[in-house]
Amino acid sequence: MGKENKNLVFLGEIVNTQGREGEVKLISYLSLSSFVTRGGRSLLEKIKNVYLVNPEGEKKEARILNLREQKGFIFLKFAGCDTIGQADQLKKYKVACKRLPLAKGAYYVQDLMGMEVFAKDRTGLRRLGKIVDIFGTGANDIYVIKEETKEILFPALKKLVKEININKKRMIVDLPREL
Repeated sequence: MGKENKNLVFLGEIVNTQGREGEVKLISYLSLSSFVTRGGRSLLEKIKNVYLVNPEGEKKEARILNLREQKGFIFLKFAGCDTIGQADQLKKYKVACKRLPLAKGAYYVQDLMGMEVFAKDRTGLRRLGKIVDIFGTGANDIYVIKEETKEILFPALKKLVKEININKKRMIVDLPREL
């Protein structure tokens, strides 16, 4: 991500077109539940104005006219994108928005990636590794923590995640006995 894009949150990548009216298919970087806020309104419905960032990192503003979810994908219709040809030109573009303040305890995925994770035990802190991936299960997210040859799938549950420090890129967790 270029320096000029540091204040953006990447929501997903356009991977295909949908229909003939200029709609695009987005693979989300967020769990689908992240797109819905209290009251059932979509995060993107609230945002409306986004940036389309091409593979070279150049961005242009776009306005979302319509958003829908179907079978795990997000479908978007942008103002001025009215044909399948126009939509096809947006493949591999990323959809981003300006960072918005989040509720306490909520974090942007891109801020958690690469974070050092430590387990708290009787003797102090033990390094588990770095977060290399995050995926949703429906019930909760899973942090993929990698340390050289070992990988841990760690549930992102409030009762297990004791501290997240974005500035220090550090997370402290309680390990369940199963891990």
